[in-house]
Amino acid sequence: MWLDDRHPAPLAPRPPPRAGTRVMNAAPTLSAHPASEEDFVALRRSPLFGRVSEAAIRELFKNQTALVAGKDARVLTWGEDAATCHIVLRGLVKLFRTSPSSETAVLAIHGPGRALMLAEGLTGKPCSASVEAVTPARLMTLDVARLKSQMESDPALSRALLMAASIDLRQLVAHIEELKAMTGPARLAAMIVKLSEAQGGARQVSLPYEKQLIASALGMTPESFSRAIGQLKAQGVKVARDKLDIADAGKLRDFAYFGR
Repeated sequence: MWLDDRHPAPLAPRPPPRAGTRVMNAAPTLSAHPASEEDFVALRRSPLFGRVSEAAIRELFKNQTALVAGKDARVLTWGEDAATCHIVLRGLVKLFRTSPSSETAVLAIHGPGRALMLAEGLTGKPCSASVEAVTPARLMTLDVARLKSQMESDPALSRALLMAASIDLRQLVAHIEELKAMTGPARLAAMIVKLSEAQGGARQVSLPYEKQLIASALGMTPESFSRAIGQLKAQGVKVARDKLDIADAGKLRDFAYFGR
């Protein structure tokens, strides 16, 4: 199988674009801008830097740039140098790998507060996946060499990064457990339950991105995803385009996690 720790031959390092420049991808765009005060507010609210002092954050991100990515813009490429990591400030991005036969597997979808390729940068490894914007997104760049230097003199920063790594590991284990131990309809039901809980128990939720992308993230084909949607009707889920109505959240939760 190709989804393992192997990676293509390392690509040449690609530094982030300078502020004010605009980089054209195949179709979408990626542009760099000076960091704003709003960006620093978002960083302070993130799980990664929430326990780090304001002064440390300012020093760490001094002269760093914010990237504005259009939908489908490529941010990072699997195998390239990870000397710069990225923190998602707004929007959603997907991490994926493409096989030699051009099959794409979505490994994760991350939103605000998540760091991309941080572990790879700190350990000197290349990017372990490609990253593209699912929605219009804004990301802050962070030079890994600067981060390493500041970690040596700032124990609070080191503890924050260790805590973030622990959270990432728990989430990865939970995701693998869902893929291995739950049926496709159960995985979809669990996703809907999480969307509802994130909105305070809302009885109607919207799919956050295209159905094909959701199917890939859940380890399903578009056909099996459509069948799973149909099976959830018996659990009180009504579908109208990208809107989902939940008749009984408790029943849906029991179906997702207990199979009843």
